[in-house]
Amino acid sequence: MLDLIFFFLLAGFVTSVLAGTLLTVFKKQISYNERVNMYFGGPAKKQNEDVLNNSKGINLSGLFNSYWKKGTEALNKKVSNVERKRLDMLLRDAGYPFKAAIDFRLFQIVLSAGMSLPVFFFILPVSDNKMLTWLMMITMAFLGFRLPVFYLGKKKTARIKAINIAMPDFFDTVNLLLEAGMGLDLALAEVSKKIKGPLADEFFQTLEDMKLGKSRREAFYDLRKRVPSDSFQSIITSLIQADQLGIGMAKVLGNLTLRVREQRREAAREQAMKAPVKMLFPMVIFIFPSLFIVILGPLVIQLVTKGLGG
Repeated sequence: MLDLIFFFLLAGFVTSVLAGTLLTVFKKQISYNERVNMYFGGPAKKQNEDVLNNSKGINLSGLFNSYWKKGTEALNKKVSNVERKRLDMLLRDAGYPFKAAIDFRLFQIVLSAGMSLPVFFFILPVSDNKMLTWLMMITMAFLGFRLPVFYLGKKKTARIKAINIAMPDFFDTVNLLLEAGMGLDLALAEVSKKIKGPLADEFFQTLEDMKLGKSRREAFYDLRKRVPSDSFQSIITSLIQADQLGIGMAKVLGNLTLRVREQRREAAREQAMKAPVKMLFPMVIFIFPSLFIVILGPLVIQLVTKGLGG
C-alpha cells in the first residue's frame, strides 16, 4: 500500500518537473506562436473554435447536462418535502450558491462517490489491512457528503459578516438621499447600484418582488427571512413598523445607523476582551514550555551531572 502511494507521488512529481522543464525550454516558441495567432490567426482561430464547439464542446456539455438532469429527476422523487425545505433554508442563508436543493443533494452524492471510489478501486485491491481500508473509504464518503454542508456554513458566515460591515455606510447613504427628497424605493435602488455586495443584491431582490405585485411590508418581511443577521433583522423590523405608523424614514434610518455603529463598537470591544483568553492556550502549549526549557534547562543539567552537592 505504501509502495503504491509512493509510486503515485513519484509519478506526480516527475510529471510536474517535466512540465516545468518543457515550459522553460520552449517558452520563447510558445510566446511567439501565441502572438502569431493573436495577430494573424483570427479567422482560423474562430473557425477552429466553431468546429470544436460543434464537435466536442457541445457534445460534452450536452452529455453532462443530460446525465445531470437524469440524476436530478431521479432524486426529485426520493427527497422528501421536509428535507427539501431544510436544504432550501441552508441555500437561502448561504446566498443560493446552488440553483435548487436537488442540485445540491446530487452534488453531495457525486462528491461522496468521487472521494470514496478511488480508494475502492486503487487502494483496496492492494491493501493488506482490508478493515482499515474500508474504514478509510467510509470516512472519505462521509467527508464528501458533509463538505458541501460545511461550505454552505462558511458561505453563510461570510455573507452575514459582509452584510453587517456594509450596513452602516449603506443606510447612511440611503438616509442622505431621503433627506434630499428622494423616495425610499428609489433611494434603495440607487444605493444598491453604487454599493455592490450581498446587501445590495438582497435589496435588488426586494425591489423586484415589489415590482411583481408585493407590498412593501410583504417584501420586507421576505427580506428579513432571507438574511439571518440579528442586527439587520432588527433594522428591517423598525422599517416595517415605521412604514405602518407613518413615521419619517429619514429619522428612523438615522437612529438605526447610529445603533448599528454602536453595536459594531461593542462587538469590537467584546472581541478585544476575549483576546487574552484566546491567547492563553497557545502560550501554555507553545511559549511556556520553551521558556521553561531555556530557564530551567541549565539547572536540570547541572543537577543531573553534579547532583545537589555540586
